[in-house]
Amino acid sequence: MRVLIVGKRSYIGSKAKSHLEAFGHTVDEADAENGEWERIDFSVYDSVVHVAAIVHQNSKTADEALFKKVNTELPVSVAEKCKSSGVRQFVFLSTMGVYGVGKTLSTADSVITATTPLSAVGGYGGSKLEAEKRLSTSEDDAFKVAIIRPPNVYGPGCRGNYIPLFRKLALSLGLCPYAFTEIRQSMLYIDNLSELIRLIVENLSSGIFLPQDDIAPNTVELIHIIRDVHHKKSHDSKLLGGIVKLFRFLPPVAKIYGGIRYDSSLSDCFDCQYRIVGFADGMQETYRE
Repeated sequence: MRVLIVGKRSYIGSKAKSHLEAFGHTVDEADAENGEWERIDFSVYDSVVHVAAIVHQNSKTADEALFKKVNTELPVSVAEKCKSSGVRQFVFLSTMGVYGVGKTLSTADSVITATTPLSAVGGYGGSKLEAEKRLSTSEDDAFKVAIIRPPNVYGPGCRGNYIPLFRKLALSLGLCPYAFTEIRQSMLYIDNLSELIRLIVENLSSGIFLPQDDIAPNTVELIHIIRDVHHKKSHDSKLLGGIVKLFRFLPPVAKIYGGIRYDSSLSDCFDCQYRIVGFADGMQETYRE
């Protein structure tokens, strides 16, 4: 198949390109920022994968306009060109953030289920959700739209998520406060996301996909795995864990120990064949020295 990735030099786009090419597909990239995609003949492609996005900006006043332009208007415009050019499929990288829920220490609120409403407003999640709504209306029998809502993506060389911060925390802890082990965080290794994209493209699939690794770790497990990769022993402290629980109302505690995950039944697309790397192995590859 011939595939175009919109979002040149992006982490996910580059990894997906290499993965698709390894399976014999022809993959081109287009820069979204300078309008390069507008000058490309889309009619030669079977599928277009849109990964370009703005995640965070410093100015809140600039955010709304920029988020809307890049995360909503751009993918809608690209999809419109796909459809008018006869492209059979448009794959959109959205986010778990469309649910409008963040990391929490509440067991009742930490799991996204089939009945969890889409409630993101403004900013990153809101702009992605608006794009999803508009893209869904463009689908018909000849034009398939696939939407992927990944959780935290990690892997070698990946920047911009909270995993690098956890590495610093984990390596600095002689004793790990044992707390909130019932709260887990969905994560997705880059190779597993790339494999999911391949399966979606090869099958010309449509619909919404909520992938995650085979394990959604809690903070204690994550600290242990990171320390193990760096050949450091781990020791838990229930005493320190009790102290941490007393300060659960502080934002740093929720940031470190909080979590949000998909109910496992939501992530069983393609019979979970996209999970080609287990979580522990993915962490090993991410932090291998």
